[in-house]
Amino acid sequence: MANNSLVTSVTHSNADVLVGKQKPYWVEVQLVDELGNAVANIPWKAESHHPNEGRIKQLTYSGVSDAEGLIRIDMPHGLEMRLFLEADPLAKEMEKRSLRVGRDAEADSTVRLVALGKGYKWHYATIGELCRAVPSAYDLRKGEVWPIFHFPLNTRFKGFTIRTNELEVRHVLEICPFRAWELVLHHQKDYSIANALNLGVAATLAYADDNALDTVSITQFFINQCQDLSRLPQLHKDGSSWNVLAQDVPFNERYYPPVFMDTSRETLVEVKKNKDEPLSDKNQTKVIKPDGDTQLFYVYNTDEIIVSWRGTASRFDAGTDLAFRPVKTEFCDENKTQCSSLLTSGKVHTGFWSGYNRVESKFKKEIEILSDLTETLDLFICGHSLGGALALIHSVVLKSRSPLLYTYGMPRTFTKEAISQLSDITHFRHVNDSDPVPAVPPEANLDNELYRIWGPLGGTLGFFWSLGELITYQMISWGDCFWHHGNPVVFLTTEQSREWGECKINLPNPAGCISIRRLLPLKTKIYLVPSLAEQEMQDAGKNQKEFIESLTKVDLREYFPKGGNPERGANIKVYEHFMTSYMPFINNKLLELIDKSGITERRTFVEHSYNVDLFKKQMKENVNEIPVKEYVRNEILLNIEGLLDVSLSPMLSLSSGINSLVRYANYGGEVIEYV
Repeated sequence: MANNSLVTSVTHSNADVLVGKQKPYWVEVQLVDELGNAVANIPWKAESHHPNEGRIKQLTYSGVSDAEGLIRIDMPHGLEMRLFLEADPLAKEMEKRSLRVGRDAEADSTVRLVALGKGYKWHYATIGELCRAVPSAYDLRKGEVWPIFHFPLNTRFKGFTIRTNELEVRHVLEICPFRAWELVLHHQKDYSIANALNLGVAATLAYADDNALDTVSITQFFINQCQDLSRLPQLHKDGSSWNVLAQDVPFNERYYPPVFMDTSRETLVEVKKNKDEPLSDKNQTKVIKPDGDTQLFYVYNTDEIIVSWRGTASRFDAGTDLAFRPVKTEFCDENKTQCSSLLTSGKVHTGFWSGYNRVESKFKKEIEILSDLTETLDLFICGHSLGGALALIHSVVLKSRSPLLYTYGMPRTFTKEAISQLSDITHFRHVNDSDPVPAVPPEANLDNELYRIWGPLGGTLGFFWSLGELITYQMISWGDCFWHHGNPVVFLTTEQSREWGECKINLPNPAGCISIRRLLPLKTKIYLVPSLAEQEMQDAGKNQKEFIESLTKVDLREYFPKGGNPERGANIKVYEHFMTSYMPFINNKLLELIDKSGITERRTFVEHSYNVDLFKKQMKENVNEIPVKEYVRNEILLNIEGLLDVSLSPMLSLSSGINSLVRYANYGGEVIEYV
């Protein structure tokens, strides 16, 4: 057996000591984590083989790493040796350890630099490489395998090998913590740009298709990528890619395999002949045929659940979008003999309501499980376009579970009377510049008499009547019907112009004067969260406090009307509806906020970031020639964007928040919006 005393000298001597003559060979292994902290009290076993009278004899050494993480082995020979650490104690201990920021095993290791500087040898390993078997205290979930990152196929269960020429020296063994990635989310009523980014990623993942080359499947993202600590999880979409804002959590707190629901596919469900019988007979199943084209997924871990609804992705979805007759929010049984209403009054877009009910009908078991999970977990719901509308309906259904809703480019879903009952749902509704979808259905009274008089036929007649209103409502006020819900978050491109008078005098009679207006060369795109102006003053700096005091609610309503969209001009751009236009702007703005916070080295942002500082400089230089109303408007909007720093506060208050932000900045870059 090895001498397990605390003797750690790194020089060999044959001198006699109190316990007898020292053995002729020794080696030391020091166990540390990625931050250089000792990994103590880990049981270990070392094995070596050497010839003895014509036979191969195995020598075994064992012990426990000391307070400094040190293992010392004295041996009578100088042959190769293999060291194993006991799986369960090691896994449990390494679950508690945090990751360093850099994820390159060698280049980012500060442990390596210190070890080499002292003349030691340095090695990096995961727990699967150091153990003889998988930890018995951990159970894999249905559909899971042991993560390749922690248990590499070629090197797992082989132990740490110390060769003959590597004896009589200390080996510093840097062990990767047994962790997994989690998307950083803040369940709060105030706006969080971390939520905007990560729930935007989840909303984009709802479109994932295993057959597409440029997308990542939902399962691969939340299982494979979130268990691979060599890099940040990354989303690829239509030639663009961006990272998530992640933190590391114990492996036992990893995501469960996501559950995907698709009403357009045929599904098999298990049916019990008798409720007391086990489901063992293969014939106890029934086929549920495809119904419509609605998709969503949910994924959860020990503290949060994310529900993401897919937007328009097929012709059927387009029909769902266009069928915008307002109907009551009624749930009815299959025979329509018993009905209950989701809301006491008000109506909902019939296409969106039908799409949501298809899921409720086809995936009763999955929806029940999801609902049960929301009783104990923080609930986050998201969606893009049509998915945003479905996400809002789902948030109303789960209103008692305090859902936090983030949507992107969503259309109007409920009528004004219904919206008035939903003020307690926290919802941030992102609108990208001239995205046309948030403008539909139009703000007109679509609940016309044709629906009431003609029944099903009125649905068709009323639809075309509504299309006529869609064209004419800009000219004639038909009254409000569909309203938007939630706090708007607007990505708005703004310009400025200079105006001057020019007079021409043609003696002896003057020819008169005219006003000339020209656009100034620089424009900017600003990230507006009006609700930030209504937060507590202590969340802002002194200058921002002064601005908040001067910014009345009348001003906010003028630019951000309740239940509607801000004035965005008539330059509608379809491509600004895609998530490949939403996500790059959120990514770029987050990088700017991190840069502004001073926790990373400052970087230069190129022109596609719409440099706000240059725009402000242009305003200052032309202050006397910019029309007053335009100048005041831009000043107000820029001051509102100045409050965006507050949206980073939840990250800075987390114990792991700064590391997450620095990691995001180091591994991320600006992304050009889809054009």
